[in-house]
Amino acid sequence: EDHPVHNLGEHSVCDSVSAWVTKTTATDIKGNTVTVMENVNLDNKVYKEYFFETKCKNPNPEPSGCRGIDSSHWNSYCTETDTFIKALTMEGNQASWRFIRIDTACVCVITKKTGN
Repeated sequence: EDHPVHNLGEHSVCDSVSAWVTKTTATDIKGNTVTVMENVNLDNKVYKEYFFETKCKNPNPEPSGCRGIDSSHWNSYCTETDTFIKALTMEGNQASWRFIRIDTACVCVITKKTGN
C-alpha cells in the first residue's frame, strides 16, 4: 500500500506482514511440539530469543482469491510457507538447540477450475 513500487503499478498477489516475535511453543523439524526458551543464558549474559516471521495479511486479498489471478479459470488463495531455524528449546526436561518451524513468506496457491 505505501511501498514505493506500488507507485509504479506493481502489486503483490498476496500481501504480507513481517515482524520480530517471541515464541513459547513451536513445532520442531521432527513434528514434535517443543517449548521455546524465553531467555538464553550465554557467557553469564541473558538474551531473549526473537524470530523474524512473515505472515499473510489476508488469505483472500480479493473476493476471488489472490490479486491478479483470472478467477474464471483458477481458484486461488494466499497461504504461509515456512522454513526451519535453530532455537533453544525444551522437550520434557531436556534443553537443546533444535530446528523449529517459522513462517517466512506469503504465497499464492492456484488450482485449475474444473469444467473449463
